Amino acid sequence: MFFEDINHSADGGLNANMVNNYSFDGVYLDHHTWRAAGSDRWRTQADPLRFWDFTNCSAVSYGTEIRGAHGQRMTTDCPKPPVHANSRYVHITAPAPSTEPAIIENLGYNGGGSNANQPAFSIIAGHTYTVDLHIRPVAGRATLAIEVVDQYGLPITGTARFTYDADFGSDEETEAITPAVADESDALDGDTASDSAPASAPRVSSGSIIVTTEGWYRFVTKVSGKTTDYGKLRITVESSSNTDDHTVFDLDLVQFMDTNHWGAGDPKWRYGKLRRDLVESIAALHPAFLRFPGGCIVEGVTPGNEYRWKDTIGSLPARRQQYSMWSFKMPDGSSYSQSCQIGFYEYFCLCEDLGAKPLPTLFAGIACQSPGRDPRHMDINSETFRKNVVQDYLDLIEFANGDPNSNPWAAIRRDMGHPEPFGLDMIGIGNENFGADYVAKFDRISQAIHERYPHMLCVMSAGLFPFQRTMKRSWDHARALALGPAGSGIATDSATGDAIIVDEHSYHSPEWFASQATRFDNYPRCGAGVYFGEYSANGYFAGQPQTEQNANTWKSAFGEAAFLTGCERNSDVVRMTSYAPLLAHIPAKGWAQNLIEFNPAHVNPTLNYEVERLFSAHLGETAYQVSVEQCAAARHLYVSATGRDGNDSCRYIKIVNTSGSPVDVTLEIARGLTGLGGMRQESNDSDAAQRNLIRLEVETLSANPQAKTTLGYRGKASGTILPKQRSYTLPSPSSLFAMKIEPYSVTLVTSR
Repeated sequence: MFFEDINHSADGGLNANMVNNYSFDGVYLDHHTWRAAGSDRWRTQADPLRFWDFTNCSAVSYGTEIRGAHGQRMTTDCPKPPVHANSRYVHITAPAPSTEPAIIENLGYNGGGSNANQPAFSIIAGHTYTVDLHIRPVAGRATLAIEVVDQYGLPITGTARFTYDADFGSDEETEAITPAVADESDALDGDTASDSAPASAPRVSSGSIIVTTEGWYRFVTKVSGKTTDYGKLRITVESSSNTDDHTVFDLDLVQFMDTNHWGAGDPKWRYGKLRRDLVESIAALHPAFLRFPGGCIVEGVTPGNEYRWKDTIGSLPARRQQYSMWSFKMPDGSSYSQSCQIGFYEYFCLCEDLGAKPLPTLFAGIACQSPGRDPRHMDINSETFRKNVVQDYLDLIEFANGDPNSNPWAAIRRDMGHPEPFGLDMIGIGNENFGADYVAKFDRISQAIHERYPHMLCVMSAGLFPFQRTMKRSWDHARALALGPAGSGIATDSATGDAIIVDEHSYHSPEWFASQATRFDNYPRCGAGVYFGEYSANGYFAGQPQTEQNANTWKSAFGEAAFLTGCERNSDVVRMTSYAPLLAHIPAKGWAQNLIEFNPAHVNPTLNYEVERLFSAHLGETAYQVSVEQCAAARHLYVSATGRDGNDSCRYIKIVNTSGSPVDVTLEIARGLTGLGGMRQESNDSDAAQRNLIRLEVETLSANPQAKTTLGYRGKASGTILPKQRSYTLPSPSSLFAMKIEPYSVTLVTSR
């Protein structure tokens, strides 16, 4: 799998927190006009209060720093300290007393555009939701009532209440309170204020109050869903002051999520939380690895916009937000901020839970080189390149694998809840980079890595285009390294046994993908392996329209299936493949074709997903030779076979028919299956007979080439193809099996 924060796949998707701009740190792309040069075209717009509505109250953003037009950090005045130096907060003043209460609202992640005024908090009756926010009372007395309401303002959850009196004690008394450690865990030990709060602390109807620092309180409680609907978060300020003109408080880090998120109850998941149904959809594909964070966001579109992993770890308020370069694909060309609630720590934890190897990919010192961008190349001999690029790779490896007692980055991992190493053994150097400068930078980075970690497998980019001419420089260099002496930028005893891996990408037509089933047949087996890291038969390189109607059709899915048979047959050189993009929010799709679509309440595994599942969940340890007798019909058949031998032997045989006609085939299963059990001496004739049988399970996916699943902003998906499943038993001496391969189909035959 390859996960990139595109199509609101992280915030608004995998991120379980439904609050948009939860920390009042929003950083967005100012891209309303196309300018000539990247440094002017791609400007940063700090808008800390975006996606929040304030009624009958004033709201001012404060913090010790803010982003400038080119992403630089600029010092700003701040009357009282934020929760963390990297975080901003909102200072709210509401009139008191007032017949019209102050109201603060957040719609959540609705995708924008024509959907911009729609509520996006998905509430399910009977589910329980965590409310988690930081409040600092400043003046007056008030009660904050926190709930989710529907589009008519009617509550669809229970209400949590937080009551404060800012004048309960002197500043000296407040500062004397010993701060409790706020560990971001889910745990709510009771329905009353926690022991860490003083007797004169704010009161709550239920839940916990944790005293942090500088007068901040963290309020954590739970509410229940009353109605299944979409809603918006509402905080109503019910002032109870009769003497003060105003009630004033600071607010930060507002979280609202289903308590049944992924990893609930596991102490390692104490910071960012993941939406369970999306993780389960990914887990069903049995991924062997997970690449993160990209994709083009690795490089960014201009200096300073690259993805910095060090900005994504530690406590949530310590993480620095960045605009997503994919903002220009949003309906308004702007509203896409990466909150980093899902950062590198959560990524490693997810890999661990999925049983997948992590494949982090980092910035190589070159901004995005895709057409229409303005690539900038960092000087390879500069101190900036050494400290901010090369050192970042070395420090990430220590963060993942290092000893917490001797390395500060490993100590951060331990303090976040994971003292054990994550077992990182491969790393990507740049994304879709190419050219002489990239090759030189790859060498500089990989050599620095292998001086300390000789087993670490480095992945080299072959650029954006899947053609031999454009990839030649990278492949020539990789093969020369693989055949050269040890210590020259190659891995020894790597996870896959390769000296180096080269990352190819392609977004082409279904016909092109089928034609590439033989692509790897003649690749040299020289120690330079292939990672086909981004692929999708969306027709992009073929000039086909990138429209919703053309996206994720069955034709694209079986074209990809034909290609994957060639990858399986050549798995001695094709080590990994991953579809892209993985996730897409409806309607916030920057790319029309994706593997898994979702709205706030439901998940839609596309037809391409169904093909991916059929391949990835049925993959053996060994690839077997497959021969197809040539005839006219065979030109449209694509076949691969993997499996395992031994007492639990089996074969997974995939057959793809890209033609509109059925094909009659006779499948001859090679020796080595359970039928050979008949060679063993059996005392029971009945048992022996059973062991002489071959059992076949056949699963077929077939549909009109233009068929597709569809998902709206509300409701479940429609148009799913139901697989046809059949079972057969054959006597072992006669392992011939006649079957009809349906038109436009993908068939899995499992033999045991």
